[in-house]
Amino acid sequence: MAGIAMLLLCSCDAENSISTKYPCQFYFKSQYHPGTSLETALNGTGVYTMVSAKKVNGAWNIYSTLNDGKNQTETIILSTAKENYANYTYLGAGNDPKDARKNGFIMGLTNFSGPVAWDRQCPNCLEQYGGTNYPLEWTSNRQSVICDKCKRIYNLENGTITSGAKSKSDKPLMQYRVTYGGQGTDIYVGN
Repeated sequence: MAGIAMLLLCSCDAENSISTKYPCQFYFKSQYHPGTSLETALNGTGVYTMVSAKKVNGAWNIYSTLNDGKNQTETIILSTAKENYANYTYLGAGNDPKDARKNGFIMGLTNFSGPVAWDRQCPNCLEQYGGTNYPLEWTSNRQSVICDKCKRIYNLENGTITSGAKSKSDKPLMQYRVTYGGQGTDIYVGN
């Protein structure tokens, strides 16, 4: 009985950590695109990728940049009608489909909590300055990201600030739910 109570408490806590402030809806059929960096990020602990999207010539392009230090962005063109039926306009706080650098999320596999997705915008600058032009970039260790505006550094394992905190009211990264059943299955990120 105590085990069930603990499971329920953990489930509620996990549910409460999902951000609903900005809509995020991402659906990817990995069986149509085997071996992409999206799956690489979800199959290796400590591996993360920055994911964004833009519609080009009527087809959605998914952009994925791994934290492997190569600074190469993979472009995945969604070529089927079924894939292009989905709308990738809502990918979190920076939902600007015209500028893929300002939209998207960071997705990967943590060491202790499994798959995770964080909004790519600095939550503290969003609140302090408004707008949505505060994209996070990789730090040199590739296990954290930094905001160029405020210089806060966020740990990708748990979303907390590891450097540059300004006050006790600072916010951690905004988190989204990830559903993934293994290679060749659908990837869903959302709230």
